Amino acid sequence: MAVALAAIAFLLLIIAAIKSPFTQSKVSKSLENIVHSKVSFGKFHTVYFPHPGCVAENVTFVRSPNTADAPPLVTVQRMAIEARYIDLIARPGYIARILLDALHVHVPMLGASSDRSNSQPSQVRVGEIVADGATLEVYRSNDKPPLKFEIHSVVVRSYGPSNPWSYRVTMQSAEPPGEINSDGHFGPLNLNDLGSTLLSGSYKFQQANLSVFHGIAGTLSSGGDFTGRLGDVAVRGTVDIPDFKVVTSDHEVHLNSRFRANVNGTNGDVFLNEIDTSFLQTVVGGEGSIANKSGQKGKTTSLELEVNKGRIQDLLRLFVAANVPAMKGRTCLKAHVLIPPEGRPFLRELILQGDFGIDEAAFTKPTTQTQVDELSERARGEKKDNHKDKNKTASESDADDPEKVVLNLRGHVEVRDGVAKFSDLSLNAPGASARMSGTYYLLNQQIDLHGTLKTEAHLSQETRGIKSALLKPFDPLFKGKKAGAEIPVKVTGTYQNPQFGFDVMSKVKLH
Repeated sequence: MAVALAAIAFLLLIIAAIKSPFTQSKVSKSLENIVHSKVSFGKFHTVYFPHPGCVAENVTFVRSPNTADAPPLVTVQRMAIEARYIDLIARPGYIARILLDALHVHVPMLGASSDRSNSQPSQVRVGEIVADGATLEVYRSNDKPPLKFEIHSVVVRSYGPSNPWSYRVTMQSAEPPGEINSDGHFGPLNLNDLGSTLLSGSYKFQQANLSVFHGIAGTLSSGGDFTGRLGDVAVRGTVDIPDFKVVTSDHEVHLNSRFRANVNGTNGDVFLNEIDTSFLQTVVGGEGSIANKSGQKGKTTSLELEVNKGRIQDLLRLFVAANVPAMKGRTCLKAHVLIPPEGRPFLRELILQGDFGIDEAAFTKPTTQTQVDELSERARGEKKDNHKDKNKTASESDADDPEKVVLNLRGHVEVRDGVAKFSDLSLNAPGASARMSGTYYLLNQQIDLHGTLKTEAHLSQETRGIKSALLKPFDPLFKGKKAGAEIPVKVTGTYQNPQFGFDVMSKVKLH
């Protein structure tokens, strides 16, 4: 019996040797049909035991036509192909396993041509492809170096020319750097039209370092699922950044986001259909894109953002360095945000146009709020003595003080090159309203606003004692259409120490 089995095994070896698909010429031709590139081997030998197959070393795939300065499309330090004797007879063209050591793939720039006119579609099917320690380099159309992805492990199962494959991959992202785990289905691969290739699956993106981008920092984690074609993948997921910050403010906030997007996997363009981001007690909604634009190198971020019933102190904390936001209140805004790929710090690159409103706003610094309280009091013509009775206790004095005056603000703002320009800025408080315009410098926090203050009281009523008598003859100069006064005012100083005052020079210019 043993002799008979040995004879059968020997016969199978002879048949395999005669009909073996694992000769160098056959393997080379099959690989060229799959990858559509010219293949060369440093070393090659056929294997017959314990299973049929072959081992190739220093394998190189070169695109055709090839230029002298272009790197090979693919290099493999060692490639082992394993089959089963029964498959050579029962399933011709089927390979059980392919092992790739030190795989290095160079993805050319979008639009790079290759000659596929003479290639024949491959009928090879593979049960499993394993590549550990691989590298993927994606070349870009600008002067930046290619994006480099370190692939820790990738397993592809049920590879075939006309059916989808299943895959599992763990890798490090190029930009921002972080760990990606993904599994799903891909294919069948259409090399003549990569964008039409189907894919689906889920992903986790963890420990992504955002400090590689100018002006922001934090550690991002994201997860979700995707489906569609490579040229238009629908993605749904969440983002969590426990320590997000704009570098100029250096204030960390916990940011959570839900999103729906479409991604073009052939060029990396992202189209955000819905963003819902929350931090502190404010929610920001929006939509937009991160995509290439004609005439620009790199991707431009374009967003339409909206805040309803948010808090101004939360927004200020993101962008201003002061430990305590200068103002608090309820806010709403609509803004168009543009961030071109110029490589400058975030606040220098930021372009914004928007309209905003702040209701029930109050200043957090007592001295600043006192100025607003006194302004409102005088604008109403009240002549209350603000000096506390020295004989009163502190609690009695606090009880006699009126409630803090709150402001309602509305306006239009445009931000460019680190400067915010305000127009149609209105401030309303009891007894007074102002219309102003001017600038706020985001980098040094300098304020320069000028406009007109309308008050219920006449100018002489807004002062006391001898000052009131001296100013009474000038009431007609500052008198409004109905009653009270129209006074040129200005707000200068800094974000932390704003200064409110009469803008005498502005009035002189008007006359």
